[in-house]
Amino acid sequence: MPVSNADWMSQNLSERMMDLRRALLTMCASVEGRVAKATKALLERDEVLAKTVKTGDAEIDRMDIDIESECLEILALQQPVAGDLRFVVAALRIEADLERVGDLAKGIAKRVIAMGKQTPIAYPDVLRDMAEAAQTILGNSIRALAEGNASLAAHVRGEDRHVDDFYKAIVTWAVQEVAEHSKDAKSIVDLLSVVRAFERIGDLSTNIAESVIFVVEGEVVRHAPV
Repeated sequence: MPVSNADWMSQNLSERMMDLRRALLTMCASVEGRVAKATKALLERDEVLAKTVKTGDAEIDRMDIDIESECLEILALQQPVAGDLRFVVAALRIEADLERVGDLAKGIAKRVIAMGKQTPIAYPDVLRDMAEAAQTILGNSIRALAEGNASLAAHVRGEDRHVDDFYKAIVTWAVQEVAEHSKDAKSIVDLLSVVRAFERIGDLSTNIAESVIFVVEGEVVRHAPV
């Protein structure tokens, strides 16, 4: 029996949605890996590793463009509805957030390289805690996306406050350090740029989690209290 045009369109949409999901999760893995490498380079003061993060941004940019183009084609040609439509709309937001996270990882790597040319300063103990918390939030938001887990996504929204608390603690430390060790001011300012990047990674991970809630539950929680 010949396949109707409607059946063909439905089958084609299903295949394209699977491809889109696969591409988005591939981008997630790549971005998560870059953040992990940038963090390792920072904590271990590894300039060689930092340089690999700094020069490896083109892959993320290509994924960004490819996923955006695919989303727009699906919207224009396939006319998705209900859950498929929500996923495509969310994918456009998520890939943009991921691209920004990738840029932040590159920024961290650049600061590591810059600090390597300066007199080393002792990192505050809370720096590792903040970096690990930001990575955990990013990983959980990606897992929530992969699993379609709205409960985990809601948990991510609440956990972001810990990253904010670490950020405030490091800013307080930096003010004291500059007052006591003015010769290290450049390194301290560079480190503040790094912790600001981790704070933004937490925010963007929260955005991804909110997009997951939209996909799964059809609810916009972007401005809702945690």
